[in-house]
Amino acid sequence: MAGRPLNEGAVIGNALEWYDFTVFGFMTVVIAHLFFPGENEYSPILLTTATFGVAFVMRPVGGIVLGCTRIARGARRRCRSSSR
Repeated sequence: MAGRPLNEGAVIGNALEWYDFTVFGFMTVVIAHLFFPGENEYSPILLTTATFGVAFVMRPVGGIVLGCTRIARGARRRCRSSSR
């Protein structure tokens, strides 16, 4: 049962991240007009969608980088630093 709190934290973190992506996806039109004002009707939406795409692509890239760091430096020390 030692891994249970770690698993619960991972599930909660994953759920919050997907909630964030869902809200961002539904609010694309509002975010587009607030953060990317433009003369064209479609360019703010395209820029907002590109931002969403970059965030969606960087999620697995961050997992790969942190996973390689964990393997290279040792999992035990990495887990200790994340629990403080």
